[in-house]
This record gives sequence, C-alpha cells and structure tokens, in this order.
Amino acid sequence: MAQSRITRFYQELKRRKVIRVAIVYAVAAWIIVEVASVMFPGLLLPEWSVRLVIALAIIGFPIALILAWALELTPDGIRVDTDEQKKLPELPAESAVKEKKGGFSSIAVLPFVNLSNDPDNEYFSDGMSEELLSLLCKLPQLTVASRTSSFSFKGKNVDMGKVAKQLGVDVILEGSVRRSGERVRISAQLIDAHSDRHLWSENYDRELKDVFAVQDEIARNIVEALELSLSPAQQRSIRKQASTRDMDAYDFYLRGRYYVERGDVDSGQSMFDKAIELDAGYALAWAGAADCHSWRCMWYAGSAENLQKADQCSLEALKLAPNLAEAHASRSYALSMNGKHAEAEAEFKAAIELDPQLYEAYYYAGRSYFAEGKFAQAADAFRQAADIRPDDVTASALIATSLRSMGLKTEHEKACRHSIEVAKRYLELNPDDALATSRVANDLIGIGETEKGLEYAERAYSIAPNICRYNVACAYVLAGKTGRALDLLEEHARAGAVYASWVEQDSDWDSVRDEPRFQAILEIVGDKRS
Repeated sequence: MAQSRITRFYQELKRRKVIRVAIVYAVAAWIIVEVASVMFPGLLLPEWSVRLVIALAIIGFPIALILAWALELTPDGIRVDTDEQKKLPELPAESAVKEKKGGFSSIAVLPFVNLSNDPDNEYFSDGMSEELLSLLCKLPQLTVASRTSSFSFKGKNVDMGKVAKQLGVDVILEGSVRRSGERVRISAQLIDAHSDRHLWSENYDRELKDVFAVQDEIARNIVEALELSLSPAQQRSIRKQASTRDMDAYDFYLRGRYYVERGDVDSGQSMFDKAIELDAGYALAWAGAADCHSWRCMWYAGSAENLQKADQCSLEALKLAPNLAEAHASRSYALSMNGKHAEAEAEFKAAIELDPQLYEAYYYAGRSYFAEGKFAQAADAFRQAADIRPDDVTASALIATSLRSMGLKTEHEKACRHSIEVAKRYLELNPDDALATSRVANDLIGIGETEKGLEYAERAYSIAPNICRYNVACAYVLAGKTGRALDLLEEHARAGAVYASWVEQDSDWDSVRDEPRFQAILEIVGDKRS
C-alpha cells in the first residue's frame, strides 16, 4: 500500500514537471553561485554578497517547486493546473480540503461477485460484503448506503457513476470472492465514483481461517485511502473480532444472515441453530437466533413459545459477550417484544454506549418507546436511526407515525412527505419490497392522497400479505374504510401477529378504539400470546 502511494506520488511529480524544474534550478543555481564566487571579488563587492546569492538560491528552491506543482506552462501561457482527473487524492493536505468541502463522506458496498466454482457459495461472497458494510457503518465520518439499496445492483453490469448517483454516495467498494476448499481469494477495490479513479485495490490469497484478518485489513485500507482521522475508540470499532474459531460455525452464521436478509426467517433460524450446535459459545449466532424469534413475534407469529425463545437466546448471547453491542441490541428487542420496556431501555442504552453507530439499537429503542406511549422519545430514536441510514424507509416512516401520535399535524405532514421521497427512491431499486410499499401507502394517506395511498396498500398486500397486513390495515382505517381495516387486523390477530402494546398506542386506530369489534380483536391478541 505504502509503496503504491510513493509510486503514484513520484508519477505526479513527473507529470507536473516538478522533478525537471528541480534539476534545472539546481544546475542554474550552481552556475550562478560559481559565477558570483569568481566575479564578485573582482568587482570589489563585499564578501557577504556571495553568501547572499547562495542564501537566495537556497530560499528560492522550495518556492520554485511549489510553483511547478501549482502552475502549468502551456502554449497559451501559464495557468493553474486544475486537471482533477490527475490529482493525487491521497496527499494529506489535498484530502483535508476535500473532506472540508464534503468530499469522500459517503460510501456504498456493492455485493462482492462470487467467482467460486460452486454457485451455492453465493452466501459467502454476500457475507463478506455485509461484514465490511457493518464495519464501515461504525464510523460516524461515513454515511453508508444500506445493504438493501446497494444489493439491488447484485448481478447487474452497472456504470459506477449512475450507481453513485442513485445511492447518493461518493465512493464505491466492490470486489470478488473465490473460495476453494480451505482457501479463499478476496479482491477488493475502492473507486471514486465521480471520476472513476481507483483509490485503492488489493488481492488477498489466504486460508479460510484468516478471513477475519482480511476483513480487518480491508476496512483499515479504506480508512487510509479516504484519509479519515479516527479516534482510538473508532479504530477499535472497525477491527473485526473473530467471535468463533470454528469456521464451519461461521459458515452457517453467514448462511443464516443470507436467508434472513431475503426474508426467509425460518431458514435463517435453522442456520443459526446449526452454528450454535457447532460452537455453543458463538454469541453472534445466539443473537441472530433471538432476532429471528423476535421478528416473528413482531410480524406474523407472536406465540408464547417464540417470545420465550427470543428471551432465552438473547440472554445467552449477552452472557457470552457482555461487551458486544449486537448482543445488547438483540436482548433489548426480545425484552421489548415481551413487554419489559424498562429492562429493554437499559439494554439498548448499553448497546448505544458500546457502538454509537449501531442502527438496530436506535430502531429497537424507538419501537420500545412507542409501545410505551413515549412518542417524543420514539421520534428522537427513529431520527437517530435515520441519521445512520438516510435511505432507510422504516425509520423515516416511523418518525411520521410518532409525530402523528403526538398530535403534531404540521410536523407529521412534513415528515410524511420526506418519508415518501425516501421510500420512492428506495422502491426504484427494490420495487417488490412489500413493507416499504405499505409505508408509502400510509404516508400518502397522511398528506391527503387517499386514493393513491390505497393503491399502494393493495399492491403491498398482493406482494407479501403476511408481513405487511398490519400496515395495510392501518392504511384502510386512516382512509375511513373501517370494515376492511378490522377484517385485516382480526386476520392478523388470529395468526398471532399483532403486537398488542403497539396497537394500543398507535393513533392510526383512534377512530375505532371504542368499537366492540376492535376491543374483541385485542382480546384475541392476549389469548394468542398467553
């Protein structure tokens, strides 16, 4: 890395004719000094005049080099060298100027290409990308495009400039993974998306057991290439900790995340369980399993069994790794689903203290506060989550929901419009995301575009009824379609999927809260979760 930077610096010196100027100046200065030494005594000039010429020659040398660097001699005369394509981005002074002007402040991690002979290794190449994305998310100096947005370009032959524009980033990390037996070859390159220049690239041929060290090295190289200044705590945060020594367990963990990211929570759960079977001390696998149970409780299967398993798995993760932010976040999620909001608050605060850039900690905090009726704290937590992931639809939409529940009509409508903008950009890349589509529906109805909102609601329901049924029900009750809204809510409740504390606080249902049928639905929820 250092050698390549020195080489590029030397090439830039040559391009700007700095070396040529240095040589010509040195020769000319030597001739002038020699002439002065011979002639000045004959002209009866004082002895110090020769020393003055020598001093002026020395002083002029760095000035000549600076002018050579900054100016270019052309047929049209002398001009400032402004060829941005050929500037050296890694010079500290130059990088500092770029950073102050809002230069390299955002990044997208594209899914690494699977070059293995086995196409089933797709989960491994995706896992490498996701791990690096998670590491970079820990740096407040960088805005990192969400995994869902960047992975929408998977398998596509894309123009980096267009990708950067769609994702709103300055820099793109891309690469490939080739796995063969117990060896892995990882290639990575960092690209300035606006000029298509390579800021850094490297190939790693390692044993599979060294993959954590490779992730750590790539993250550090990115930080160095972007000339980011990190505190000691931030430097520690991007060091990938090998939380298991069993590479087969890590393999199953990556498979679990692969399935969960694609909405297949049951398969993800199975993979996390297999990872735990191989390494019972694998805290991240326990946290992943806990999140699967909590996710079911939130969206479609809030049974007493799932609540209990979420509690047990998250507690085990925390016991194994009390200093792991993800373990505290997972524990807060499970406690919130079990209605233990005071305990959940302590856990998500602990997670934030350990990792102030952990999106999930703020998101779970927002949901827990909302379920308690603490709408101001909920809105603030969702805002902090949105700051970490500006392209995240869920956090933006829930800010609007919280403001509505606070009775802040003007602020609610403003938040709805912002949420719609975020969601529409997201849906251009992910048109089949049912949850995002259903959130647009509610926001459109929130600003008075009821008919259009119901169109979005029906589209969401046709894509994935199980996971967006509650949001669609909310859209209908907000639109005044009470019968359809209660039908959907009851259907959701009988599946054990209604989060009672949330519904009790959600102002979307204020218009029907006193109706006997609504009260009966809440009783169904209680029976399912007891």
